[in-house]
Amino acid sequence: MAAKAASVTSSTRSSSWKGWLWDSADVSKEERRFLLKLDFTLLTFGTLGMLIKWIDTSNITNAFVSGMKEDLNLYGNQYNYIVVSWTIGYIVGQWPSNFILTRVPAYIWIPFLEVGWTIFTFSLAGAKTYQQMLALRFVVGLFEAGYWPALYYILGSWYNKRELGKRNGILQSAVSIAPIFSGFLQAGIYTSLNGHAGLAGWRWLFVINGVISLPIAILAYFFLPDTPGTAKPNWLFSEREIELAKERMSIIGRVSEGKPYTVKTILGYFTSWKTLLFTFIFTMQPFCSQPATSFVFWLKAHNKPGKPLVYTVAQINEYPTLGNAFTAVYSLLAVWISDGPLRGRRWPTIIFGNLVSIVIFVLLVVTPVFGPFSHRAPLYIVSSIGGSAVPLTMAWMAELISDNAEQRAFTAAAMNTLQYTFSAWVPLVWFQQVHQPNVTPGNRGAAVVAGLNVIVFTIITSPSVISDASESKVDDAGEKKTPAWAVEDVTPVAKH
Repeated sequence: MAAKAASVTSSTRSSSWKGWLWDSADVSKEERRFLLKLDFTLLTFGTLGMLIKWIDTSNITNAFVSGMKEDLNLYGNQYNYIVVSWTIGYIVGQWPSNFILTRVPAYIWIPFLEVGWTIFTFSLAGAKTYQQMLALRFVVGLFEAGYWPALYYILGSWYNKRELGKRNGILQSAVSIAPIFSGFLQAGIYTSLNGHAGLAGWRWLFVINGVISLPIAILAYFFLPDTPGTAKPNWLFSEREIELAKERMSIIGRVSEGKPYTVKTILGYFTSWKTLLFTFIFTMQPFCSQPATSFVFWLKAHNKPGKPLVYTVAQINEYPTLGNAFTAVYSLLAVWISDGPLRGRRWPTIIFGNLVSIVIFVLLVVTPVFGPFSHRAPLYIVSSIGGSAVPLTMAWMAELISDNAEQRAFTAAAMNTLQYTFSAWVPLVWFQQVHQPNVTPGNRGAAVVAGLNVIVFTIITSPSVISDASESKVDDAGEKKTPAWAVEDVTPVAKH
């Protein structure tokens, strides 16, 4: 047993600059090899899957400005309704999917969702009417619902505090990178495949999405691991490595699945301050991400009927990707700082991102909507900086709810469900397509919400709240407990 215990060193704080750059530099050889396998399987599959899902999400906007509006005779707010249709399907599928995930192996459930998503993504290319597009987007959202929260739940079941932020950040970076691919992909397809085989360029993008997604589903079946509590030895992970994973989670108090679902326990999740807190925080995110969506409409609005184009279709698709590139880079920087120099503290970089967001949103309100590219475009590019809070908030949640796997799965779904419920009506009220890019009230509201985020995070991270926030203030020995989110790991790293 002593040999086994000595090999588990990653729960400790990094003791070198190499460990801050990548945590496996400060662990034993056995654990380093295990983490390499885990990163290869989870991060490779997760980022590929997230990439293609968010390419699809971005494709709707790109398709709308690249011919879909005219081909389907869309008018008024029908574009918004198509987006909301996907959102409703996504919301409906969240909780059922994550409940199933705690009982059905991930390598079965997630590939099933992937195959269903692929089939209906192919179908989008054949949509002939607004009603068909509306229905198909709902079903695509339904199959996609379980993917994002499932991956975060699985990551939170394998990685500890000094590892989780970075992995979440890498996974979330796919969300920012996807529109970059989508923009250039749409531009390339519009140029090279528009009209080929009788299909418009925007339809070809959905075909290509499906072609890429199907191999990912097959890979998931063979490579995607279950959680440590349910995983069995296979060609990739040995029995010893699974035991090592369980030891790692046991050290930080993160338990595996197995608690029964009852009406009482589910109602308890709904009333848990942990679930309520993180759900509230996450619900604020859609408002702060909306101002960035105006960029593509701002570019398109410069083109007037009967006059020379100010921005080409390719430019309209490509320029907004600058914002996604900025968000991806900043998000990775934020999670690395959080896991490393900040020693697992999540709130400082979250608050900083929201403070910057306030400044950007206020500038969007007080400056003229139309003007030189150099005046307005940089504001749109930086406006999505608040998105860096997503991987850190998910990591914080997993660390705080370490003692209940089912509640972690429930809370991950709750956070995403309420976020998308909120995002379903925010565009319809504050960022209507018919008003884009003149959405000053929406930008003003986003500034208020970002300010509210700063206040909430400041309050919940204050010493008085941290000391009182634990549901049980004393342990079995009568000693005062420190909440999981306040713990700073200072255990020295084992020599090896």
